[in-house]
Amino acid sequence: MAQAAEDDAVTEAELVAALGAAHVDASAEVRAIAGADLFDWPDARMPDLVLRPGSAAEVAAAMRILAAHRRAVVPRGAGLSYTAGAVPQTPAVIIDLRRLDHVEISAPDLHACVGAGATWEAVAAAVARHGLRPAVAAPISGAVSTVGGAAAQNLPGGMDGFLGVEAVLADGTCVRTGALARRAAGGGAGFWRHHGPDLTGLFLGDCGAFGVKTELALRLVPERPAECASFAFADDRALVAAMTEVMRAGLATRVFALDRLRSASARRVGASEAVRTLGAVIARAATPAEALRDAARLARAGLAPEADAPWALHLVAEGETAEIAAARLSLARRHCTAGREIDAVVPRTLRARPFSIRGMVGPEGERWVPVHGIVALSRAPAALAALRLALAEEAAAMERTGTVANWLIASGGPFVTIEPMFYWPDSLPPQTLAHLSASHRTRFGGAAANPDAVALVRRLRLRLRDILDAHGAVHAQIGRFYRYADALDPGGADLARRVKAALDPERRLNPGALGL
Repeated sequence: MAQAAEDDAVTEAELVAALGAAHVDASAEVRAIAGADLFDWPDARMPDLVLRPGSAAEVAAAMRILAAHRRAVVPRGAGLSYTAGAVPQTPAVIIDLRRLDHVEISAPDLHACVGAGATWEAVAAAVARHGLRPAVAAPISGAVSTVGGAAAQNLPGGMDGFLGVEAVLADGTCVRTGALARRAAGGGAGFWRHHGPDLTGLFLGDCGAFGVKTELALRLVPERPAECASFAFADDRALVAAMTEVMRAGLATRVFALDRLRSASARRVGASEAVRTLGAVIARAATPAEALRDAARLARAGLAPEADAPWALHLVAEGETAEIAAARLSLARRHCTAGREIDAVVPRTLRARPFSIRGMVGPEGERWVPVHGIVALSRAPAALAALRLALAEEAAAMERTGTVANWLIASGGPFVTIEPMFYWPDSLPPQTLAHLSASHRTRFGGAAANPDAVALVRRLRLRLRDILDAHGAVHAQIGRFYRYADALDPGGADLARRVKAALDPERRLNPGALGL
């Protein structure tokens, strides 16, 4: 024990010399937040230290020190995972990358190089000045979630908009791939990803198991005119049929659907479903008057429970001109005749104000955690039916613990993302509280613990994950919850393990992530 304490002190002293005392944190409060995510993990362990490097060179220096002392490392962005993607389960040091937040734009060549710690909202604001946006569809949590975090966790819709990666390996070696490799070698602007084997792909969706990402090259695309429409549907089968036909025809850029909760026990969250699920669009209104106007329009749009139309489908169609966007939307409407068209305030508002994290809790401070799967278009109806049947069988347990489920179903291509979401009364964890406003921390911070609901949600998430996998689902943010290596054929699993062994032979980088 004495030797271990002495080694810890030496390691910390070396890290302080490399990063500065202000960026090496051993306080219990900081470590508790940095070592947690949005759900409870029985095997979680508080990290030993939290490092906040300010450059790739500092990341490399820290990694060399940690390698010399054989310390495990967990890279972290905003920490908004719900799959233990950045939750240590062994003694480890957290590397918080949010100080790496630079944004460099090459508008004529339609690309940008950004620090791994840059938020999606900051990147979007910077490129919007040039009439551009990232080709990668940013998460709604982009007000705080980082580009590097999304690159590590993966995003539904794909990662083709990433052109290159700069990453630091377990031994402190800095590597660059794709566009960033060409730029560093003097090959001109970093505009191209594919030059020989796609090494960039190794570091996308790796949950930080292969390297600590420090910079990323992003493809940019012009912002285009868009038209929106919304429809109320009586049942999910008709809604999913409409969604899949619209996406097969390539008529919409984005399609998403919400169930409008009907049960009496769910009414406390049903009235604010759009606010919660779509990231509190009202809370982000510029003025109180705007907030009231949005609230009224959301209510008129039918977001409160309705007996005859419990589902709402929302379409966004884009085009090179407003006329082309309108024409595409007109064609898409032909696939939605089983629904009733309603005010399209939800997709319009979300497009205007796309980022928020208020949706991490319910309107009365309920805890929130989802489970998701991305399935083929043809498999979506059966997968959704199986999930709904499973939750129907759990109705008594959910009622007893105050647990409510509702649904987000979305698509941005030839796939459907199905995301059941759970809400329940409970004390909020530090990671959730850290991202709420001061007023919401005061309002929601005193709730009583509800361990029975947590245990139920843990069991339900595993059950729904297995159902989704049985329908051929793949997943984003695999972390330590979804299957990766075990879901591959033997050859693919062996290849993944060989890559891990080559890049991180001592398995010190986010050990346990991806099941490697």
